[in-house]
Amino acid sequence: MALTLEEKAIRKIVKKTVEKMKAVGTYRPQFDSAIRTYSEMKYEMDILTQHFYATGFKRTEEYTNKAGATNIRKTAEYLALEKLRDDVDKRENNLGLTPAGLKKINDEMKNGPKKKVSALAAALSSLE
Repeated sequence: MALTLEEKAIRKIVKKTVEKMKAVGTYRPQFDSAIRTYSEMKYEMDILTQHFYATGFKRTEEYTNKAGATNIRKTAEYLALEKLRDDVDKRENNLGLTPAGLKKINDEMKNGPKKKVSALAAALSSLE
């Protein structure tokens, strides 16, 4: 079965992501599922961004509510793009592909994950 153009593009993003993660030392085969999800989101964001640019960067539109008042609101396309950008950024952090994400991973590898201590536990440990 031949791959679709979309699948080829997603696989290319997967390959580049794995290469980047290997370069910074954060790649593990266990992350392949997360990398695939990230790659699909990145592909969707790229397509939506291209369409957004092609349609003239329309960020807002007029909207008339039930009461007849006309307001300005963000377009559905722009809202979707904002959400995708945020989600992609979070995934990049989780995969160690941003400076902050890489620092967090390196710190956890060095010191172990930070354990949150409840106020009660802190108070009890201070009594010892």
